[in-house]
Parts: sequence; structure tokens; C-alpha cells
Amino acid sequence: MMDVLEILVSWAVTTAFMFAVVILDERRMDVRDDPRLERAWPPSSRASAIVGFGVLALPLHFLRTRRSLVGLLLAIGFTALALVVEAIALAALDMAVS
Repeated sequence: MMDVLEILVSWAVTTAFMFAVVILDERRMDVRDDPRLERAWPPSSRASAIVGFGVLALPLHFLRTRRSLVGLLLAIGFTALALVVEAIALAALDMAVS
């Protein structure tokens, strides 16, 4: 039963983190009237892309919108941060259950 709980917590935390990062990034681009926003996923398919691609959604988002070295660095950085957040959440769950 603990394995199922770990999978659910891992999925919920990383999915919520990815939604937050992508939506906040799109809002930031929208405020600045950034033309890169046109290359982002349309709102109608954003949720499907994030849930379907999983952790790969962050690199895909930043590489699609930036198409530069900055996009690559943002992709690597936010993907690593997502994995760190997931590890912290799983460690907290382990401490709470133990």
C-alpha cells in the first residue's frame, strides 16, 4: 500500500509543480506581450501535454517557447528543480508514515 501512496504523491506533486511553472511562465510572457507566447501550448491542450508528457513537459515547454541556449538552461534547471521537489515530498511522506 505504501508503494501506491508514493506513486500518487510523486505524481500529484510533480504535476502540480509543472502546472505552476508553465502557467506562471506563460502569464509572465503575456504581461510583457512576448511573441514567444504564441509558440506555447494552446490553453485547450496545455493540461493534456503536461499530464501526458510528465516531467518532460518542462523541457518541451521551455525549448518550444525560447528556442535558444537560455531555453535549454531553463529547461534543465526547472526539470532538476521538479525532481528535487519530488524527492522532498517523498522524504516528507516517508517521515510522516514512519
